[in-house]
Amino acid sequence: MNLDLLCSEVKDIARTVGDYLKNEQALLKRNDIELKGMRNYVTYIDKEAEQMLVLALQQLLPEAGFLTEENTVDFEQRPYTWVIDPLDGTTNYVHGDTPYSVSIALMHNEETIMGVVYDPVADQMFTATEMGKAYLNDLPLQVSKQAKLENGYIGFGIPYSLNEKGEHILQNTMKQFKKCSFRIKGSAALEISYVAAGISDAYFHSGLSPWDVAAGAFILQCAGGMCSDFSGGNNYIFGKEMVASNGAIHQEIMNYIIQGN
Repeated sequence: MNLDLLCSEVKDIARTVGDYLKNEQALLKRNDIELKGMRNYVTYIDKEAEQMLVLALQQLLPEAGFLTEENTVDFEQRPYTWVIDPLDGTTNYVHGDTPYSVSIALMHNEETIMGVVYDPVADQMFTATEMGKAYLNDLPLQVSKQAKLENGYIGFGIPYSLNEKGEHILQNTMKQFKKCSFRIKGSAALEISYVAAGISDAYFHSGLSPWDVAAGAFILQCAGGMCSDFSGGNNYIFGKEMVASNGAIHQEIMNYIIQGN
């Protein structure tokens, strides 16, 4: 399998779906919006975009299965699996806001081998196919050199359901407000990609799903960054929690925010 050639075709698909999202956002009406749960929105656009992705990716790699957010196709265990989010950042999207993105990862068994994240408004295409080969619009990516939490530029998210552990992390985050800058952008796939690009130094969030993080995490690792779950382990794709960083700042995030007292 030529991953670079396949990635080029996946980029074209992501761009087509992204253009669809951008065009439809202006036409979206309130009665088109459904709630899957508290603050958890879905629209006909999510479902249509997912169907567009599935149909196009099936033609590229017929033997692959799918893990999708909107369940427009049933999951089947196969050697190759596309992990896709047609619209990451739906809450931003339904309020006429940005950013939002299309996120596509390809996994071979339990290993991610490709990541594509596309922001159609900024026209930013983040991609990776192997270690050392991560790009933003075909320019090589490299994580930041920020080595301290102090003066760091850090993204984070607050889950829809904030449990006791999440509240503890939020309180720890607030204690660091005087030290560094925090931002919530609302699209996990993009915020992890920002760390890969050296825009942000780190990102953390819980309550995440595989399609939120699989592509961005791979792009970050290929750019020299680091991902872990909240215990410091590797269960960040399916474990619903992630710390993504440039590597240098990772332990301080773990010590003072995730596991801090």
